[in-house]
Amino acid sequence: MNIKVDPAAVTPEQFFSWVTTQDERYELVDGEVVMMAGAGRRHDAIVVNLTAALHAQTRGGPCQTFTGDTYVITSPSTRRMPDLGVDCGKPDEDSLVADRPALLVEVLSPTTGGFDVTVKLAEYQALPSLDYILFVDTDSPNVHLYSRAANGAWNDVVLKGIEAVIQLKKLNVSLELRDVYAGLDFRPKPRLVE
Repeated sequence: MNIKVDPAAVTPEQFFSWVTTQDERYELVDGEVVMMAGAGRRHDAIVVNLTAALHAQTRGGPCQTFTGDTYVITSPSTRRMPDLGVDCGKPDEDSLVADRPALLVEVLSPTTGGFDVTVKLAEYQALPSLDYILFVDTDSPNVHLYSRAANGAWNDVVLKGIEAVIQLKKLNVSLELRDVYAGLDFRPKPRLVE
């Protein structure tokens, strides 16, 4: 049974009651229901690789890896679905939301990349439990890592090339870009010829 609600007045409770009956993926953004764009095979392969690598290193510890089916509360009226992350809280088994997200990962696509690195970045950086934000390029082996320092300030670094390693020290996690991009080929960049 579908619940018809006025999108301008959707509460998180109404949204979760409705979204669990849907086949498509949706976010709640400032009280408005927004359909998520589909992902391509490269995007999916990177998400699978990251999920496997993160889960292998967090399994049995105080934090758990979660997938894109888990929501993150970024404001009273916004529920986001990052591609994956790590939750260091104690979520109820039936909960649809991360309790204390410590890492959020967005695999960038050409259609959503600009939005992710501006609007979502600002929302994610406002989360008090978050230590790391990772934006992963699908076209080349590049990642942009944001890390929260002890004083609360955010630092960022771009890691380039298949030999690079992502260090998430607070989570005791190390991710090699060769593992993140395993099974993917990269097209050579065009060069100017004189």
